[in-house]
Amino acid sequence: MDKWILKAMLGFIKIFSKKDVDFERLKIIAETKVLMDRRRAPASFRQKQRKEPKNPLLITLIIYTILGIFMSLMIIFIKSFMVSMIFLHAYLLFIMAMTLITDFSSVLLDTTDNQIILPKPVNSRTLFLARVVHILTYLLQFTIALTVFPLAVTFVKFGILSGILLSATLLLTVAFSMFFTYLLYGLILRFGNEQKIKDIVGYFQIFMTVFFAVGYQVIPRLINFENLNYTFTLYWYSYLLPPVWMAMALDAMHQFNFDSIHLLMIFCAFVIPVFCTWLMIKYLAPSFSRKLAALSNNNEAAKKNVTGKKFSKDLSEKLSRVMCVTQTESAGFEKVWKMTGRDKNFKLQFYPSLAYLLVFAFIFVFKSGKNISEIWNTLSSTKMFLWFVYLPMFSIASSLSIVAFHENYLASWIYQSTPITKPGEIISGMLKALMLKFFVPVYFILFIFSLYVWGYIIIDDFILGFFNNVLIYLLMASLSRHYLPFSRQPAIKEQAGKFVQIILQFLIIALLIGTHYLALKIYWLPGALIPFSIVTAYLLLKKIQQLPWLKISN
Repeated sequence: MDKWILKAMLGFIKIFSKKDVDFERLKIIAETKVLMDRRRAPASFRQKQRKEPKNPLLITLIIYTILGIFMSLMIIFIKSFMVSMIFLHAYLLFIMAMTLITDFSSVLLDTTDNQIILPKPVNSRTLFLARVVHILTYLLQFTIALTVFPLAVTFVKFGILSGILLSATLLLTVAFSMFFTYLLYGLILRFGNEQKIKDIVGYFQIFMTVFFAVGYQVIPRLINFENLNYTFTLYWYSYLLPPVWMAMALDAMHQFNFDSIHLLMIFCAFVIPVFCTWLMIKYLAPSFSRKLAALSNNNEAAKKNVTGKKFSKDLSEKLSRVMCVTQTESAGFEKVWKMTGRDKNFKLQFYPSLAYLLVFAFIFVFKSGKNISEIWNTLSSTKMFLWFVYLPMFSIASSLSIVAFHENYLASWIYQSTPITKPGEIISGMLKALMLKFFVPVYFILFIFSLYVWGYIIIDDFILGFFNNVLIYLLMASLSRHYLPFSRQPAIKEQAGKFVQIILQFLIIALLIGTHYLALKIYWLPGALIPFSIVTAYLLLKKIQQLPWLKISN
C-alpha cells in the first residue's frame, strides 16, 4: 500500500514542483525512508516482540484496521449521526496524534539527514519536500487502515454524499493532528531542548499504554448501556473542538440544514485545517528543522563542557547509605535506582503494571456492576482493606523479571571484572531499590486512603501487611532464577517452568492473605505475627546476600 501512496505523492510533486527541486534525488530519498519504515518496529509493540517480524509496519496496520472495525460497529449501533461522527473524528484525532508523538517521533526528531544528505549535492528544499512526502505517506497508510471500515459503513448507512464528505473531513482531521504535533514540539523546543522532547515522548508512550490498559477494564464497567443517551447538545466550548466542527459540517450536508451555526461549523471544518496545514508547511516545519539542527550542535558543545563539573550527591546515594550494609550492596542499589529512572524500556513495561492497581481495586473492591455509592457507604464495615494491603505486591512482583533485561546487556561484563565474592549483595541492593522506589510510595498512599475509610484500627494490619509483602517479595526472589540487574538480552525467550513458578508465587500470596484474614478474628493476633514476619524476611534477605557466583544465572 505504501508503494501506491508514494507513487501518487511523487506524481503530484512532479507536476507542481519548482525548478529548484531535484525530483530524482527527492524520489530516491523518499523511497529509502519508506523502506526503512517497513523495518522499524513501532514503540507500542517493540517490547512485546520475541522474534523480529519481517514487516513490523504491516502488523501495525493490521492492528489499526481491527480498531477501525470496532469504530465501524459504533457507527452501526449509534442511532445519532452527529454523535457517531463526533466519536469517529475524536478517535481519529487522538490516535493519529499519539501515533505521531510516540511511534513517529524518531523521524520528526531525526537530525541525521542534515549531517548525511545535505553535504551531498542535495539542496535543502529537496530534502524538506522528501521529508514531507515521507511523513504524508506514513500518515495516509494509517489513515486508510483506521478508516476503511468506518467509511464503508457510512457509504452504506448514510449514502454516497455523506461517505465522500466524510473522506474529506477525515483527511482534514489527520492534517490537524499533524499540525498539533508540530506545534507541541515547537513549543517544547522554544522552552526546552531535544532531550526534553524525547523525555515527553517517553511519558506519552507510557500514558498511551496506561490509558488503554485501564480504560479497557474500567470504562466499559462505568457505562450503563441500557440507559445510554445518543443525543448531542451544543455548548459554548463545542466551537473549540475540531471533531464537533467535522461532525456538524457532515450533519449539515446529511440533513441539508444550512443555518448560521452549521455554516460556521462548515467554515471551521474546511478552512481552519487548510490554513493550519499551510502554516505548518510554510513556517512551522522549516522553523522546527532549523531549531532542531541548532540544538543538536549546541548539545554537542554542551557535552564537552560538562566534564570537570562536580555534582552534589543525589537521592539514591543518600538512601543507599541508610538502606545498605556493604559497598557492593550500595552499588547495586544506586545502579538500579538510577537505571529504572532513565531507561525508557523499563518504564514502558513496568509502569502499566502499577496502573493495573486501579483496575484490580475497581474489580475486587467496588464489585463492578453494583451501585458504587452504595458500596462506598458500607465499605468501612467490611474487611476489603486487605486488598489494599496486598494489591501492590501483584504489580511490584513484575519488576523482578523486567529489571534483568536491557538493550546494552553486553555492558554487564563489568560485574565479572570486579573483585566481588558475593554477587548476592548486588541482588539484595537491587531488591531494596525496587521496594523503596516503587512499592513503599504506593503502599503509603493506599494506607492513607484506608486510614481515612476504616480508621486507626487497621494500622497494625498494614504494619503486618508491609512485612508480609517484603517476605513475599523476598520469597519470589529466592525461588526465581537469580540474574544480575540489566544483564540479559531482551530477545532471549523465557525458560520452561515459568508457569509453575508463577502458580507457586500466587499460592504463597494467597496463603499469607488467608492467614492474615483469619488473624483478624483475634484482635491481638495481627500484632503478634509482626515479629515472626520480620525475622523470616530478615533470614531470607541474608540468604540472598550470601549467594555465590555459582548461583547466578547467565
